[in-house]
Formats: sequence, structure tokens, C-alpha cells
Amino acid sequence: MKRTLFLLTLMVLVIAGCSSSDSSSGESQLTLQDFIKAYQDQGVEVDPSEKPLFDMLGAKDGVIFYMENSPVKIYEFDSVKSLKKAVSEDGMIKDWPQNGRFLLETKKQEAIQIFENVK
Repeated sequence: MKRTLFLLTLMVLVIAGCSSSDSSSGESQLTLQDFIKAYQDQGVEVDPSEKPLFDMLGAKDGVIFYMENSPVKIYEFDSVKSLKKAVSEDGMIKDWPQNGRFLLETKKQEAIQIFENVK
């Protein structure tokens, strides 16, 4: 009886240890709201309801705003894997800055620095 209970407990521990959870998957837990807040903290006016055509890139969400009349677009993908797939399929976006599962489209250097500093 003790041996059976021990083996059952051991199996449960092995299964629990081998299963993956979201926090240990290595993917960033950043949200689009984290990026919006980072820009707002720098004094940039961001309206979260303003959306770029994010679905054209295969993204699931996005936001567009302006810094000194220069457009800044942030695209959110389902996963890092889906972002990498989109980049590999569209050569035009391969040089755009990436942060986790987020992609930035802008020519504004200050916007790039803020984007890259979001952790």
C-alpha cells in the first residue's frame, strides 16, 4: 500500500514538473497596455482605441499614435513564433524593432528607444 501511494505521488510530481506553464515558457508577459503606458509616461498622447490595420500583418491587436507628426504603430502578435513567421513572410518588416511578441513601425528614434526599454 505504501509503495503504491509512493509511486502515485512520484508520478504526479513528474507530470507536474514536466508540464509547461505560461510563466515558464520563456515568452514575454508584456501587454499592449505596458507599451502604451511607457509612451504616456514620456508625455506622448496615446489613444488606445486608435488601431492600425494590424490584421494585414497577421497581428492580433495594435495601436497607432503620433510623435511630432510622425506615425508610431505597435503590433501585438499571439506569440513570438507567430511574429517570427510574419517577419519571415514579409521582407518589408524584417528590420522593424521587436520586443517579445510586439513589433514597432516608425522612423522616430525616440519612439524606438522607448519601445526597446519596455521590460
